[in-house]
Amino acid sequence: MKTALTMSLAGLAACLAHGCTGESTAGLALPDLAAQQWKHRVLIIDTPSIQSAPYLQQISAFDAAAAGLKERDLQVITQTSAPAFRVRLVGKDGGVKLDRDTPMTTDALFALIDAMPMRQDELSNR
Repeated sequence: MKTALTMSLAGLAACLAHGCTGESTAGLALPDLAAQQWKHRVLIIDTPSIQSAPYLQQISAFDAAAAGLKERDLQVITQTSAPAFRVRLVGKDGGVKLDRDTPMTTDALFALIDAMPMRQDELSNR
């Protein structure tokens, strides 16, 4: 029983770490982010086209909040030719912190990041 529970918890942790949402992630692989780890948070935007309405909405929000993105060490990467729109936030530790299929407001994004322990440390060490 202990082994089964450990395996179940390990599976749940792996699912959460990779942004498991119950839907297929085919065609939406994360890019290699090794060079960013411990330096930047990375927001990956998957989109069928840079002309899609959700993508344009998301980029417009980020353009208006460029200073906040920079303050939080956030890099934005766009992957085109994806089957659907998707936004994923990868923390400095390399873990997927957010995985959603609709654009996100910068207020919600910043609140999520600002609540992270590593961000709290950054703020207290200023």
